[in-house]
Amino acid sequence: MPAMQHGLALGTLSVWLCLCAMGQAVSETAPPPPGSGTRGASPGAPNPLAIHLPAEAPAAVRDAQGRIYRAALEQARYLLGTVHPWEEDASLRLLTESRSGEHWIRPNTGAIEGFAFLHRFGPYDEGAVGVSRAQLLRDTLAPMMRYLVATHVTGSRPTGDGKRWGDAWQSAHWAQMLGRGAWYVWADLPADLQDGVGRVVAHEAGRIAQSEPPHQLRSDTKAEENAWNSQILSVAMVLLPSDARYAEWEKAYQKWVLSSFLRPADERNDTEVDGRPVREQFTGANIFDDFTLENHNIVHPDYMTTFSLSLGCAPDFALTRRPMPEALRFNVAPIYENLKWMLLPDGGFVYPNGQDWELFRNPSWLGKHVLMAVWGGDPDAWAWVLRGLEVLEKMQARSADGAVFHPGEYFFASTQHDLFRSLASAWLSLQLSGEIDHAPRERLGVRHWESAKMILRRSPKAVHTVSWGARIMAQCVPCRLDRMVSPHERNGIGHVRLAGDRAALPLRLQQAEIREGTNGFEVRLTVDHGQAIRAELAFRSEADGSFVMAENLVALTNLVTAEIATGLVGILNNPCWIYEKARRRLAADGRPVEAASGCGLQWRWDGVRRITVDNVLAIDSPAPLRAAYLAADKAERGRVTDRLVLNHLPGDRAWISGAAISSYQVVLRVAE
Repeated sequence: MPAMQHGLALGTLSVWLCLCAMGQAVSETAPPPPGSGTRGASPGAPNPLAIHLPAEAPAAVRDAQGRIYRAALEQARYLLGTVHPWEEDASLRLLTESRSGEHWIRPNTGAIEGFAFLHRFGPYDEGAVGVSRAQLLRDTLAPMMRYLVATHVTGSRPTGDGKRWGDAWQSAHWAQMLGRGAWYVWADLPADLQDGVGRVVAHEAGRIAQSEPPHQLRSDTKAEENAWNSQILSVAMVLLPSDARYAEWEKAYQKWVLSSFLRPADERNDTEVDGRPVREQFTGANIFDDFTLENHNIVHPDYMTTFSLSLGCAPDFALTRRPMPEALRFNVAPIYENLKWMLLPDGGFVYPNGQDWELFRNPSWLGKHVLMAVWGGDPDAWAWVLRGLEVLEKMQARSADGAVFHPGEYFFASTQHDLFRSLASAWLSLQLSGEIDHAPRERLGVRHWESAKMILRRSPKAVHTVSWGARIMAQCVPCRLDRMVSPHERNGIGHVRLAGDRAALPLRLQQAEIREGTNGFEVRLTVDHGQAIRAELAFRSEADGSFVMAENLVALTNLVTAEIATGLVGILNNPCWIYEKARRRLAADGRPVEAASGCGLQWRWDGVRRITVDNVLAIDSPAPLRAAYLAADKAERGRVTDRLVLNHLPGDRAWISGAAISSYQVVLRVAE
């Protein structure tokens, strides 16, 4: 096993066994058997399992761990600035408007887990956070917990929208954050609050334990939901080990975890997991046989990372010296392997089916890499931990208040809070880590996902992708810190809009032909724009690293088009992203133009043969192009995307059935 730089070789196998031999821990109390409780709380209050934590992390991970902790301190300072009294009861606090849905409860529970982590663990810095540990508990943690306990369905008060939270599709996920945070600071909570949190956790755990895990392959996987629902059962076991339902929770936990990432092939899988063949535990498939999955109607790398929800419970077992169920790692390694083919130098992903969430979620992947380095034993993960840390620190350095994400980069309400708790989990995993295998290997070549209907080729300079399943799309993305190309859902295809219509015509795949080799591929697609125009498309990833795009358009009926804008290349042009400059410099046959971020200007070129973007992406055509650069005037989905259109025919134009409308062929190259 190759050694890490600067000392101890790292990796992990059965970390809970290592802990038993390590000696130094926060608590040396022997772990009780399930159902026996632990230390002495007030009579009638739950007695959670004791926490056992090594006094320090292995030497080789301490620097990275310290940087993660410092980032958490800064993020805490930002989040504390958003906490305020509840309008209906000034003794209770929250950091959102008072409502019962996801965007109002989840941010509060996520922040509680992060605040509780800082109160209990690590080298707390009062100057960085702005309050002492005692103040954090007294003025923030306890009042926030009381608000959530009071407004849960087991409590007595509605939120500001007249409803109590709980018994919802995601409420078990919110409750496990509240419960885990309470576990960290249990000894410092009054008995009535201990009892209240226990009621919330037991209620949500009971609901999940008595339900069957759902499954779905197309459009909307249940992998994420099953994985987050499993978490409440893990938290219930550590928080309420004396409860008569412990055995029920334990059994249900293993079932929900395993169900999360089952493939169709696992219905016949004889591999034993936790003492039984997988086929005997099969409840339905949530991921494809090629270890990809669909959510939001696309093959979605972000949701492929949701193994972190189930594997993220690994510290629960290590901290309490219990063996980890094998189900936590089932099918995780090949899912992560797929993700490694999609990773870009900035630590984000290439998106072969587009991206409907925020694009610059790079810090959110840091915790996933930590989990795979510590609990998955993956030799590539540590390199991505270090890359993710660098990006996180650069992002956080932009803000005077400690926030990692810039306001224009996200729109999901829990983004900042989810990251906070992820940093806490990452620090704990590193504190618990044994040896981490650090032997990163660059992925080069072709990766073909037959179930997902996607193909990808990586070269040192670019990533080429084509998809023909859930989304028809093709792109050439520079393999640089400035990825430049935005994952626009119509990349490589573009759109056709008929006269009198505001919306673009839908795309329908008629035929696909795929050829692949070791260092390249060719994909030929027949795609209809509605019932109006047929596109014959060809995409080739060449051995020299170039990417060829070709298109022929033919009218299928008599029609009038308002705009033909095909051969699309989405260009990122963000004002604050750490690897962009808030402008793009283009040249059309040597004639320069500069598009400032958000300027909303448009340039059109008739007869152009060569277009360059920032002297990085070069597009060459043997025949004249009717091209355009259409700069965005605002951000959408957390990023600004300009549109470089290689075949642009604006204005009303009449075509007769069978007419050849246009054709082009271009070669895209990325500079060294």
